[in-house]
Amino acid sequence: MQRKVCGITQLEQAQAIDAMGVNYIGFIFYPGSKRYVLSAMTLEQLATFKPVHAKKVGVFVNESFEQVVEIVKKAGLDMAQLHGDETAAYCDRLNQIVPVIKVFRIGKALPDYASYDKAAAYYLFDTDSVLYGGTGQHFNWELIKNENFNKPYFLSGGIGINDVQGIEVMRKTKAGKDLAVIDINSQFEISPGVKDLEKIKTFIDAII
Repeated sequence: MQRKVCGITQLEQAQAIDAMGVNYIGFIFYPGSKRYVLSAMTLEQLATFKPVHAKKVGVFVNESFEQVVEIVKKAGLDMAQLHGDETAAYCDRLNQIVPVIKVFRIGKALPDYASYDKAAAYYLFDTDSVLYGGTGQHFNWELIKNENFNKPYFLSGGIGINDVQGIEVMRKTKAGKDLAVIDINSQFEISPGVKDLEKIKTFIDAII
Protein backbone atom coordinates (compact mmCIF):
# COMPACT_ATOMS: atom_id res chain seq x y z
CA MET A 1 0.00 0.00 0.00
CA GLN A 2 1.41 3.36 -1.04
CA ARG A 3 1.04 6.58 0.95
CA LYS A 4 0.47 10.21 -0.06
CA VAL A 5 0.71 13.29 2.15
CA CYS A 6 -1.03 16.33 0.69
CA GLY A 7 -1.20 20.03 1.49
CA ILE A 8 2.50 20.63 2.13
CA THR A 9 3.62 24.26 2.39
CA GLN A 10 7.14 23.94 3.85
CA LEU A 11 10.15 22.54 2.02
CA GLU A 12 11.68 21.30 5.27
CA GLN A 13 8.58 19.25 5.99
CA ALA A 14 8.51 17.94 2.42
CA GLN A 15 12.08 16.72 2.84
CA ALA A 16 11.28 15.07 6.17
CA ILE A 17 8.22 13.33 4.73
CA ASP A 18 10.21 12.13 1.72
CA ALA A 19 12.78 10.68 4.12
CA MET A 20 9.99 8.63 5.72
CA GLY A 21 9.55 6.82 2.41
CA VAL A 22 6.19 8.37 1.47
CA ASN A 23 5.34 7.71 -2.20
CA TYR A 24 3.58 10.97 -3.13
CA ILE A 25 3.76 14.50 -1.75
CA GLY A 26 1.02 16.92 -2.74
CA PHE A 27 1.26 20.68 -3.23
CA ILE A 28 -1.97 22.63 -3.66
CA PHE A 29 -2.12 25.26 -6.41
CA TYR A 30 -5.70 26.36 -5.71
CA PRO A 31 -5.75 29.96 -4.38
CA GLY A 32 -8.95 29.25 -2.45
CA SER A 33 -7.23 26.65 -0.28
CA LYS A 34 -5.84 27.36 3.19
CA ARG A 35 -2.90 25.23 2.02
CA TYR A 36 -2.15 27.21 -1.15
CA VAL A 37 1.53 26.50 -1.69
CA LEU A 38 2.33 29.71 -3.59
CA SER A 39 1.43 31.74 -0.53
CA ALA A 40 4.42 30.09 1.17
CA MET A 41 7.02 29.62 -1.59
CA THR A 42 7.73 30.32 -5.25
CA LEU A 43 7.69 27.85 -8.12
CA GLU A 44 11.45 28.20 -8.32
CA GLN A 45 11.83 27.25 -4.65
CA LEU A 46 9.57 24.26 -5.13
CA ALA A 47 11.66 23.20 -8.13
CA THR A 48 14.70 22.88 -5.83
CA PHE A 49 12.92 20.09 -3.92
CA LYS A 50 14.07 16.88 -5.56
CA PRO A 51 12.69 13.99 -3.51
CA VAL A 52 14.44 10.65 -3.32
CA HIS A 53 11.36 8.48 -2.72
CA ALA A 54 8.26 10.53 -3.50
CA LYS A 55 6.64 11.89 -6.62
CA LYS A 56 5.72 15.59 -6.54
CA VAL A 57 2.00 16.04 -7.17
CA GLY A 58 0.42 19.37 -8.06
CA VAL A 59 -3.24 19.80 -7.06
CA PHE A 60 -5.35 22.02 -9.35
CA VAL A 61 -8.97 23.15 -9.38
CA ASN A 62 -10.55 24.30 -12.67
CA GLU A 63 -7.25 25.84 -13.78
CA SER A 64 -6.53 26.63 -17.42
CA PHE A 65 -4.66 23.95 -19.32
CA GLU A 66 -1.82 26.31 -20.18
CA GLN A 67 -1.38 27.40 -16.57
CA VAL A 68 -1.24 23.81 -15.32
CA VAL A 69 1.40 22.89 -17.89
CA GLU A 70 3.46 25.95 -17.01
CA ILE A 71 3.35 25.18 -13.28
CA VAL A 72 4.16 21.51 -13.86
CA LYS A 73 7.27 22.47 -15.81
CA LYS A 74 8.45 25.33 -13.59
CA ALA A 75 7.94 23.46 -10.31
CA GLY A 76 9.27 20.14 -11.62
CA LEU A 77 6.07 18.25 -10.83
CA ASP A 78 5.73 14.53 -11.58
CA MET A 79 1.92 14.35 -11.61
CA ALA A 80 -1.16 16.58 -11.80
CA GLN A 81 -4.18 16.01 -9.56
CA LEU A 82 -7.35 17.58 -10.97
CA HIS A 83 -9.85 18.36 -8.24
CA GLY A 84 -12.41 20.45 -10.11
CA ASP A 85 -14.86 19.93 -12.95
CA GLU A 86 -12.30 19.17 -15.63
CA THR A 87 -13.70 17.27 -18.62
CA ALA A 88 -12.44 13.91 -19.82
CA ALA A 89 -11.04 15.64 -22.92
CA TYR A 90 -9.07 18.08 -20.71
CA CYS A 91 -7.71 15.21 -18.60
CA ASP A 92 -6.78 13.17 -21.66
CA ARG A 93 -4.89 16.07 -23.20
CA LEU A 94 -2.96 16.75 -19.98
CA ASN A 95 -2.34 13.04 -19.40
CA GLN A 96 -0.23 13.05 -22.59
CA ILE A 97 2.17 15.47 -20.83
CA VAL A 98 2.08 14.37 -17.19
CA PRO A 99 0.22 11.52 -15.42
CA VAL A 100 -3.21 12.73 -14.28
CA ILE A 101 -5.00 11.84 -11.06
CA LYS A 102 -8.68 12.68 -11.59
CA VAL A 103 -10.58 13.43 -8.40
CA PHE A 104 -14.21 12.48 -7.87
CA ARG A 105 -15.92 14.16 -4.93
CA ILE A 106 -18.43 11.84 -3.32
CA GLY A 107 -21.53 13.02 -1.48
CA LYS A 108 -24.71 10.94 -1.50
CA ALA A 109 -23.82 9.06 -4.68
CA LEU A 110 -20.83 7.92 -6.71
CA PRO A 111 -20.17 10.25 -9.69
CA ASP A 112 -19.70 8.97 -13.24
CA TYR A 113 -16.05 7.95 -13.26
CA ALA A 114 -16.22 5.52 -16.19
CA SER A 115 -16.08 8.25 -18.84
CA TYR A 116 -12.58 9.13 -17.57
CA ASP A 117 -11.27 5.58 -17.93
CA LYS A 118 -8.91 6.39 -20.79
CA ALA A 119 -8.32 10.01 -19.75
CA ALA A 120 -6.54 9.58 -16.40
CA ALA A 121 -3.77 7.45 -14.98
CA TYR A 122 -5.42 7.25 -11.55
CA TYR A 123 -8.71 8.05 -9.86
CA LEU A 124 -8.97 9.70 -6.44
CA PHE A 125 -12.08 9.56 -4.29
CA ASP A 126 -12.61 12.38 -1.80
CA THR A 127 -15.40 13.92 0.26
CA ASP A 128 -17.65 16.35 -1.60
CA SER A 129 -17.51 19.97 -0.44
CA VAL A 130 -17.55 23.53 -1.75
CA LEU A 131 -13.92 23.74 -0.58
CA TYR A 132 -12.73 21.05 -3.04
CA GLY A 133 -11.21 18.84 -0.35
CA GLY A 134 -9.41 19.39 2.93
CA THR A 135 -12.64 18.98 4.86
CA GLY A 136 -11.36 16.50 7.43
CA GLN A 137 -14.55 14.48 6.83
CA HIS A 138 -15.06 10.95 5.51
CA PHE A 139 -17.39 10.10 2.68
CA ASN A 140 -19.38 6.87 2.90
CA TRP A 141 -16.95 4.16 1.81
CA GLU A 142 -19.94 1.82 1.37
CA LEU A 143 -20.65 3.69 -1.88
CA ILE A 144 -17.48 2.41 -3.54
CA LYS A 145 -16.69 -0.92 -1.90
CA ASN A 146 -18.54 -3.03 -4.50
CA GLU A 147 -17.21 -1.17 -7.55
CA ASN A 148 -14.86 -2.70 -10.09
CA PHE A 149 -12.79 0.34 -11.10
CA ASN A 150 -10.13 -1.46 -13.16
CA LYS A 151 -7.83 1.46 -12.46
CA PRO A 152 -5.62 2.18 -9.43
CA TYR A 153 -7.10 4.80 -7.13
CA PHE A 154 -6.22 7.02 -4.20
CA LEU A 155 -8.52 6.92 -1.15
CA SER A 156 -8.84 10.33 0.52
CA GLY A 157 -11.26 12.34 2.63
CA GLY A 158 -10.56 12.93 6.30
CA ILE A 159 -8.48 9.78 6.82
CA GLY A 160 -6.92 9.80 10.26
CA ILE A 161 -4.88 7.79 12.70
CA ASN A 162 -7.93 5.71 13.72
CA ASP A 163 -8.68 4.51 10.19
CA VAL A 164 -6.03 1.78 9.93
CA GLN A 165 -8.49 -1.02 10.67
CA GLY A 166 -11.11 0.43 8.32
CA ILE A 167 -8.55 0.57 5.53
CA GLU A 168 -7.74 -3.11 6.07
CA VAL A 169 -11.46 -3.89 5.79
CA MET A 170 -11.70 -1.85 2.58
CA ARG A 171 -8.78 -3.76 1.08
CA LYS A 172 -10.81 -6.97 1.40
CA THR A 173 -13.76 -5.60 -0.60
CA LYS A 174 -14.32 -5.81 -4.35
CA ALA A 175 -12.94 -2.29 -4.75
CA GLY A 176 -9.97 -3.16 -2.57
CA LYS A 177 -8.06 -4.79 -5.43
CA ASP A 178 -7.65 -1.37 -7.10
CA LEU A 179 -6.90 0.58 -3.91
CA ALA A 180 -3.33 1.76 -4.50
CA VAL A 181 -2.71 4.81 -2.32
CA ILE A 182 -3.93 6.19 1.01
CA ASP A 183 -4.01 10.00 0.87
CA ILE A 184 -3.79 11.97 4.12
CA ASN A 185 -3.95 15.68 4.85
CA SER A 186 -5.96 17.67 7.39
CA GLN A 187 -6.13 15.04 10.15
CA PHE A 188 -2.34 15.22 10.46
CA GLU A 189 -1.90 18.97 10.90
CA ILE A 190 -0.87 21.34 13.63
CA SER A 191 -2.38 24.16 11.55
CA PRO A 192 -3.39 24.32 7.84
CA GLY A 193 -0.34 23.36 5.77
CA VAL A 194 1.83 22.57 8.80
CA LYS A 195 2.04 18.84 9.46
CA ASP A 196 2.48 16.82 12.64
CA LEU A 197 5.44 14.74 11.45
CA GLU A 198 5.39 12.29 14.35
CA LYS A 199 1.71 11.55 13.77
CA ILE A 200 2.37 10.99 10.06
CA LYS A 201 5.25 8.62 10.82
CA THR A 202 3.07 6.58 13.19
CA PHE A 203 0.32 6.29 10.57
CA ILE A 204 2.44 5.40 7.56
CA ASP A 205 4.30 2.76 9.57
CA ALA A 206 0.91 1.19 10.35
CA ILE A 207 -0.16 1.05 6.69
CA ILE A 208 1.63 -1.90 5.14
